[in-house]
Amino acid sequence: MTSTDIQNNLPSKEDLISLIEGIQGTIEPDEYTDGMIDITVASNGKSPYEWGFQTGDNSYSGACYFYRHWAIGSIDDQTSPNDLAIELLDQLEELLAYDDLMMEC
Repeated sequence: MTSTDIQNNLPSKEDLISLIEGIQGTIEPDEYTDGMIDITVASNGKSPYEWGFQTGDNSYSGACYFYRHWAIGSIDDQTSPNDLAIELLDQLEELLAYDDLMMEC
């Protein structure tokens, strides 16, 4: 699978930007988050419509549990949604490319 194929099977950057902006608008500092929240985006790389996300530390019960590859970032009021979306997609792309490489061996 080529890099373009991998990218075409991941969530769109626009969808992630919208997601991040939505989460960003709900974060209020408290004793637990300090104004920052973790986000995990997950995909199997099979379809741009099959992915999940979760916030916080709920890795064994969240929406990402059934996906193989997870990208992790943090959101606060200074986070650039565009930059974080790119970072999350880069993480997923790297994991999927590694899977392809291992299958060729």
